[in-house]
Amino acid sequence: MTNIKFLHIADIHLGKRQYNLKERYYDYFRVFKSILEKSIEKEVDFILISGDLFDNRKIGPIVLTDVFNIISKFKERAKNKLNRDIPLICIEGNHDNPIYSTQSWMTFLADLELIILLSGKYDKNTKKIIFDPYDSKTRRGGKIKIKNITIYGLPFFGSSTAHIFPQIYDAIEQNNEQSNILMMHFGIQGNDPIKSGIEISESLNKLREKIDYLALGHFHKQYILPKKDPWIFNPGSLEINDIKELFENYERGAFIVKILGKEIYHEELICEIGDNNSNMISNRNFKLLSPIDIGETKSFKETIVLILDSLIKDLPEKKSNLSKSKDDLNCPIVIFSIKGQIPYSRLEVNINQLKGEIMNKFSILDVRIFSTYLISTLDDIIISEEKKTIEEIETDVFNAILSENPLFKGIESDTIALMKNIKFGLIEKSPNYFEIKESIKDWFMSYVDKFDLPKINIFTKSKKIKEESSEENNEEEIEENIQDEFDLDEYIDDIDN
Repeated sequence: MTNIKFLHIADIHLGKRQYNLKERYYDYFRVFKSILEKSIEKEVDFILISGDLFDNRKIGPIVLTDVFNIISKFKERAKNKLNRDIPLICIEGNHDNPIYSTQSWMTFLADLELIILLSGKYDKNTKKIIFDPYDSKTRRGGKIKIKNITIYGLPFFGSSTAHIFPQIYDAIEQNNEQSNILMMHFGIQGNDPIKSGIEISESLNKLREKIDYLALGHFHKQYILPKKDPWIFNPGSLEINDIKELFENYERGAFIVKILGKEIYHEELICEIGDNNSNMISNRNFKLLSPIDIGETKSFKETIVLILDSLIKDLPEKKSNLSKSKDDLNCPIVIFSIKGQIPYSRLEVNINQLKGEIMNKFSILDVRIFSTYLISTLDDIIISEEKKTIEEIETDVFNAILSENPLFKGIESDTIALMKNIKFGLIEKSPNYFEIKESIKDWFMSYVDKFDLPKINIFTKSKKIKEESSEENNEEEIEENIQDEFDLDEYIDDIDN
């Protein structure tokens, strides 16, 4: 009976430069490096990375160099300490996914033999999922066997995910003696209040007959399902990627998993704020403070004095013994809000000036200040206190567009993902218009039941088919012929005309 141990992680987001801070850029690499060291310490057989190794599909040479160095040195240390390799078995997440291309930085790492990239394929002609055995020469494939345990992998399928579970079931071989592992990148609905996910359906549950461990990524919150006899595992991200994750108090981290035959035993590794030399995964310290009421102040100058005095009890001053280097994980990013009713204009509340005063006085990496609940007796002006990234602004715009049309209710996140993918495809130097059209078709057919479509084209085809069908054909056969004849390309062209 095979005894195997592995590490399961996801959503590393290497290359992310949160708040444009160079220290945050290195934080994501630091935690990745530390978890690789943990895998050597635990003497695992392999590492699963279930998507989003990178933060962006368009990374720069510096990011690629840092990734190359970290993985190369890790492999050297594993061979020196364990006298063997620890393979990094990966799939592509939505941040890694090469839209409208077969090449990505993940395939580049695979070509350098730094990772094993599993990428099962969907054949549009046969409507089947194909898991080709991994070929060590071409460094491509959809499944790999390690110690009699078979690991299957699929890239990010977005809105099509829920529709391919039956095809996945058919493509996976039954393994009655040993375990099957499936790697995918999607979230289960209800396990992340920030993102929408896939509902647990009959077709998803049926995979349990052939899959012993479903290794997920995508949601940054750690969860295991079901609580009794679990088989769905999502480790969460290794670092905080969004303040909302802090507000929701996400547990994040990794899983150390032991498999004996078909029995699975898991150990949860949880991320811990700050570097306290514990057995947990060390993260940058995000310090969330109580709101500060500035309603008693008469001017913004008084507000600055009040806030600085209020923060002394919570933050170390720069000249104190508690002062930390910005490279130290215990040097915090501070978050708080100001509230109250002020007798002067909101235009006088200069958040950037306030931030500068706080940064000059205290030993912190950064400060994020919110003023959502600040009211002025002089005006009704609302000032955005948080600088948003281009991606966040883009998401807000797409959300606003979709909110005007009730047809997209309930599928906003998947529709936004489609819109972003189309945008990425169109801004390429040489756009692949055929692939862009194919992706729109795939998405459209996934949600065809939600839309009230014009019936002219379908009616014309169905009338023609029924006239040509013999009287012996039953209604069911005629409807199948109609479905076979229906061509979305022609339908789109007819609508345009």
